Amino acid sequence: MKSANRILNMYFATHKTCNLSCRYCYIPKDNRQEKKADDSAIINALIKFIDKAESEGYAIGKFCFHGSEPSLMEPVTLTECTKLVNRHWKKNKIEGLSVAIQTNGIRLNNDYLNVLEEKLNNKNDLRIGFSIDPPKQVHDLLRNDSYDIVFGNMNNTINRGFKVGILSVITNETIQYVREFADWMKYYSWLSDNKGNPYKIKIKFATGEQALNEKEIKELSDYLKSNGLMNLCQILTPGYCMQRGNECEWYEFDIEGNCYSCNKAYGEDGIFANWQNETFAEIVDKRKNLYITYLQNPECCECIYELICNSGCPIDRKKDGELAGKALECSLIKIVLSESEKNGNYIYEIINNC
Repeated sequence: MKSANRILNMYFATHKTCNLSCRYCYIPKDNRQEKKADDSAIINALIKFIDKAESEGYAIGKFCFHGSEPSLMEPVTLTECTKLVNRHWKKNKIEGLSVAIQTNGIRLNNDYLNVLEEKLNNKNDLRIGFSIDPPKQVHDLLRNDSYDIVFGNMNNTINRGFKVGILSVITNETIQYVREFADWMKYYSWLSDNKGNPYKIKIKFATGEQALNEKEIKELSDYLKSNGLMNLCQILTPGYCMQRGNECEWYEFDIEGNCYSCNKAYGEDGIFANWQNETFAEIVDKRKNLYITYLQNPECCECIYELICNSGCPIDRKKDGELAGKALECSLIKIVLSESEKNGNYIYEIINNC
């Protein structure tokens, strides 16, 4: 087992192309490519990455196929890449991990799943995360009228026994349909609790033009709280990168050699190294310093909840006004944890259980 500072928790970005044009796409328009990557290039890049990591004494930790739409690779390619990562883990005696893919779900139809089922050693070797923004009215507006296809593929994937994760983005459109959103989430939360699949459900807040204002965040926080859905928020789930604040050390590597902090920085300005030309020791050192000086609001130093959120993701913090330097989810955090304390669950207990 490698020491913690020799483990790379990572996204592996296979494409800069997508079969959707979501309104809040994180890839800058001038950095998108129309032609999808060749599958052989994806396999060769992953082989080269693993060989390089092992030769330099590093190992892969958490691993997710990502950016922008990884299911554009053929299912046989996905299974081969999944096996490569699993062989690496077995060789390095790393246990308890599964390869993940985060997909918009368009291509995850029966034909795609048939190949995965046939070629994978075990269905549990690959966890499939669907990006879906319920209810239908919101998803279709933000994601090119794709709800029916994605919803059908997601349920079919669950029914066929693949482990499915759900990731939903809350936008200022969601607030218009908050009851429908809550009902949708309550059903799949029930399914998760009673059937074990989906194995996880998480929600996060949009940034930019689709972001909620402070009033909307507070309204939504109260609604989530009253419906018992606060546990779905990423910022309140132990172990997420955003809770490390300026000390986050997540990575996103693409097949061309570029290194990014994560998908939020997935553009030309976000490239901080090249894994094909630099050692992983050099890359790790560069990554540690990327956000070390990013603004944290002075009030955070006096807030007890900062012990959990660390002012949130440095990239996503509020940028302007009195709230500049605070976590995007600051109001939600305060509402939830203050209520938790009223019920006898104190902040120090929450920290100790993380």
